[in-house]
Amino acid sequence: MKHKSILMVLALLTLKPLTGFADATDDSHMDWWREARYGMFIHWGLYSIAGGEWKGKDYGKEQGGASAEWLMNSAKIPGEEYRETLAPKFNPTEFDAAKWVSTAKEAGMKYMVITSKHHEGFCLFDTDATDYNVMDATPFKRDIIKELADECAKQGMPFGVYYSQFKDWYHRSRGKVKGTMTNQEYLELVQKNLDELLSNYGEMAVLWFDVGGNDVIEADAQGARVRELQPNTVICSRLYSRKVPVDQQTYADFESLPDRMLPSERMAVDSETCMTMRHNWGYDRTDDAWKSTKDIVEFLALCSARGVNLLLNVGPTPEGSMLPEELERLKDAGDWLQVNGESIYGTSYSPVDFDFWWGAMTQKDKTVYLHVLEWKPEGIAFNGIVGKPAKAYFLADAEKKPLPVKYDAAGHVTTIEVPAKAPDARNTVIAVEYDAPVVADPEAKGSYHWYTTRSKRHTEIKNSEGAGQHKLPGAVKAARQ
Repeated sequence: MKHKSILMVLALLTLKPLTGFADATDDSHMDWWREARYGMFIHWGLYSIAGGEWKGKDYGKEQGGASAEWLMNSAKIPGEEYRETLAPKFNPTEFDAAKWVSTAKEAGMKYMVITSKHHEGFCLFDTDATDYNVMDATPFKRDIIKELADECAKQGMPFGVYYSQFKDWYHRSRGKVKGTMTNQEYLELVQKNLDELLSNYGEMAVLWFDVGGNDVIEADAQGARVRELQPNTVICSRLYSRKVPVDQQTYADFESLPDRMLPSERMAVDSETCMTMRHNWGYDRTDDAWKSTKDIVEFLALCSARGVNLLLNVGPTPEGSMLPEELERLKDAGDWLQVNGESIYGTSYSPVDFDFWWGAMTQKDKTVYLHVLEWKPEGIAFNGIVGKPAKAYFLADAEKKPLPVKYDAAGHVTTIEVPAKAPDARNTVIAVEYDAPVVADPEAKGSYHWYTTRSKRHTEIKNSEGAGQHKLPGAVKAARQ
């Protein structure tokens, strides 16, 4: 194992922003990320082999515990035993970087983030900082991060990595918890890993740190290293603990909301939520609590309406393939985006700070997009926007046949006549065009109806099929417990 000196680490921990870094007031490196709105998250590691189970016991989230990738911690497995049991079995011969990237693209996703090192400490990339990596400790001996980075570059997909910088159950010694390294040696490992990830894999679009600590000096040093080596990399706020005040999170580019959390209202800062397709992030053998395609399309619409990116997770199998259930949902959501992507990509949040009984709205230039999640055959009405629209039509209608529109100036209420049946039960998008820039009524009143709690999809509908008391999958509800 190669190490830099302890003095180098101490010097790094006192590092301050250097001249030559991107101007702190210039956030143009965020432009592509704001445009993207939708990305793929990939949780994959040695925990995928175990599938949430250890010595005949299921520790997965569907059993009420932590998620499958937390197995080492949940089952209290010693580091060497965990490594010796799982690393020799990691041989995912079905892994195909080109297929993974093309799947994400066909799903309408605009960036990809994969776990380069999760809390288990195992690295999916070639590193000189530890032999606990895919090249040295497994029979696979292929640099997964390199293959994905190269393929993303080839297919024009922004590529990023998740990296657990603070929590490492294998390497790091902290207090009574003993790892293979002292805390100082571990900080060297992190610095070396960051150097490698930011130097050997081309352009790094996102560095998705996780579970940051309260040591702001330590976090700042790591953020500064990213800025120094790749100033355009977008940095996740989880570089810092949530207990660290926002004004002290010097290197955080976007706010990462708690796992599986949809925002309850519009977000005034760049934000992202990460969401599972079932209970677990990592592969779990017995987790069948799949969210529907409609759930995913709703998440995407509501996140966009509140100014938030959606990072949707897949947990590949030990063999290296995505599950049929994942592929099916990705394709279906991609088909919806193929028709309705204009209402998601590059949009800003709703012009009004509330949503509606029927759904929510996004905006782009002089067009407002109504995401009708709950159909109202008597008409889709909204308040809060001044002036009568020039035209309204179903976004899926290539001919853009106009829908009848009424406008009541007294309350700035617009009503669009619609047929009895929704053209798309998942989410029918109505484009509402204005001749002038959209003006929101500052006196408009409203409330948030959709996903205002983790357990309900909607707060007011009582008797409508598929809404009202329809409960979210347990993964979302359980996240608050």
